[in-house]
Amino acid sequence: MVELEDLEVHHDGYPTHRRKVRFDWSNTPLHWVPDDPFVTHFWNALHLFLPEGERGFIKAVNEAAPLVDDPDLTAPIKAFVQQEAWHAWAHRVVQDHLAEQGIDTEPYTDKLRKWLSRGTNQHPGWPTRLQRWWLYRRLADVAALEHFTAMLGQWWIQNRGLDYAGTDPVMLDLLRWHGAEEVEHRSLVFDVYQNVCGNYPLRALAMLFNAPAFLFGWFAGVRFLMAHDPTTTAKPRLRDWLRATRQYLVPGPWSLFVIGTLRYLRPGHHPSTEASTQMAMDYLAQSPAARAARQAAQADQRSGSAENDASENPVQEGHGYH
Repeated sequence: MVELEDLEVHHDGYPTHRRKVRFDWSNTPLHWVPDDPFVTHFWNALHLFLPEGERGFIKAVNEAAPLVDDPDLTAPIKAFVQQEAWHAWAHRVVQDHLAEQGIDTEPYTDKLRKWLSRGTNQHPGWPTRLQRWWLYRRLADVAALEHFTAMLGQWWIQNRGLDYAGTDPVMLDLLRWHGAEEVEHRSLVFDVYQNVCGNYPLRALAMLFNAPAFLFGWFAGVRFLMAHDPTTTAKPRLRDWLRATRQYLVPGPWSLFVIGTLRYLRPGHHPSTEASTQMAMDYLAQSPAARAARQAAQADQRSGSAENDASENPVQEGHGYH
């Protein structure tokens, strides 16, 4: 499938198209941040809950799409859904890689799936007005969580601590590719929410609920991974997080969950102020995986054009050159 059909009119903060990136995990070690199980599993925890979370994002946005009355906002929804679906797939493949290295993530992801389903499932038996409110709440949740993914995307692209630590380049490219696309589409869900609802108290309450829930789920994932890592008996501690923050290997808990939350809670907040689209596009232009996906799509385009030309201009038998 060709993946280079950008939208005719592109707004900053909205996605253009899906990039069908692929990664080869055959040479990625268990501790892909060398000699640092905590930082490795701090980031590995995202591979556990992002696939489930992004499926919930897709459900909410797809359900809200018919209610959006702005054509400039409706057009990029398909690209957003495609990007999020591919993110979920890419992180799910990492779970398979972890299983091959002795860490079975199914017990954690099964519990997470059941927990998330309580907040993301539709309720067709409810009264129409209550169903609509439930959709607004879910959109507010997604907008709040997209705030954090955009912040993480900017952090991954800008910080060089993981490079200096000798991080596996394939895993680092996965994080930065995902982060760059999160920065690229950072405004879409917020604007969908504003278009169909726009209620500030609901938006604020969603952030006040999701910030600690995200923090709890993330650290629970780190604890699970380190407890099931066959090569270490260490347990994650707050001092490990603070040490890794000083080494620029992870974002600090204060800046991410406190300062970031307070910025979002401003009534006049808009995601466009959170990061730079140009920064994200610059990374996607040189990302090994994104570049390979772009070349594959271009080859697909050329192949499709050649097939069309051949079908439209067939060489008639007996009329060729000899």
